[in-house]
Amino acid sequence: MRTHKTVTLTCLQLLLGASLAGCVDSEAASAAKACPSGQISPGGTCIPADTADFTEKQVEESLKKYKLSAAMAGVWVDGKRISNVASGESMTGVPVSTDMHFRMGSVAIPYLTTEILMLVDEGKVKLDDKISRWRPDLPHADEITLKMLASTTSGYSDYVRDREFLAELYKNPFRQWTAEELVKISVSKPLEKTPGTGFVYSHANWVILGDIISKVEKKPLSEVMRNDILKPLGLTQTDNPSTAEITAPVLHAFDNERGVFEDSTYWNPSWTLAPGAVMTGTLEDMGKSVMALGEGKLLTPESHKVQITPVSKLSPTASYALGLAVQNTWLLQNPSFAGYQGTVAYLPSKKIAIATVATQGIGSNTAKNFSTELLISVANHVAPDTPLSGG
Repeated sequence: MRTHKTVTLTCLQLLLGASLAGCVDSEAASAAKACPSGQISPGGTCIPADTADFTEKQVEESLKKYKLSAAMAGVWVDGKRISNVASGESMTGVPVSTDMHFRMGSVAIPYLTTEILMLVDEGKVKLDDKISRWRPDLPHADEITLKMLASTTSGYSDYVRDREFLAELYKNPFRQWTAEELVKISVSKPLEKTPGTGFVYSHANWVILGDIISKVEKKPLSEVMRNDILKPLGLTQTDNPSTAEITAPVLHAFDNERGVFEDSTYWNPSWTLAPGAVMTGTLEDMGKSVMALGEGKLLTPESHKVQITPVSKLSPTASYALGLAVQNTWLLQNPSFAGYQGTVAYLPSKKIAIATVATQGIGSNTAKNFSTELLISVANHVAPDTPLSGG
């Protein structure tokens, strides 16, 4: 498989062996000297000097190891790009490249929770507001709060686990689903838990939250997301079209969930999140966004703390905050659907951001998100004293 590698000649790369003359200022040089042997400092954080080479090797090896069509990974430290590499093929004979666009899925969920916290900061809503204020038509609306939606502890059932929904989705993956159809499937079923008593992942939470944001702002959610999130964060390669389109160049996806290995690139993603939060983007924008959100760039310190503070346990090693999983202080999201797989992670204490993307290959296990395995291997190399696990 051909490997595509973005190379930017920076002081960091030169630290790996070339002369530093005329490149590193005295402050940066001091920071570099402060690192242990075998490490470098692109800013205030020491990382292994072989991080770029290690990441490239992990990306290449993941293709065969996990039976992937394509894989890519990016690493940023203190806002500086360390690695940006892709390997494999988008389609037969078409090498993958790091500038290709793909479906980002749940990477956009923290955008929704950031927006609701921005509204809190503006005094327009409170997290303990009952959703009956905007959606009195929903069952248990007078028991469920905005925070319960944002932490997916509302207790609503997940329409994605509904057999009839899945049957229809696989029968016609190009169908355009409406928010009303999706929410109706979830709320027509009994609550899985009493509101606020525990974690129950439900896509309905994000659809309802998006609708409430639109009602508060009196604008389509797509407009709110572009003006409040995408533009301020400089996510110029991220888009939220109302159709199944993807901006070129496109990373193609393949899927075997319907019993045959097929191109799933343009399957309609309308069922995944609220209309206006269904997004496409690039590896660079994924990394840029997780850095910004991990630092609370759009929020007050108080609201940022709320966003990253765990609400519920997911496993012995992981918890869930507001739209983000938290493991060993790493902040994570890992979308996986229709042959696309992705993971983003940010370690605030060291300002390390990692983004990985993969597409399914022939014989690959649909139930596994192998981009997460790829990210874990890179994360544990870059920050071995703050390890991630698959739990």
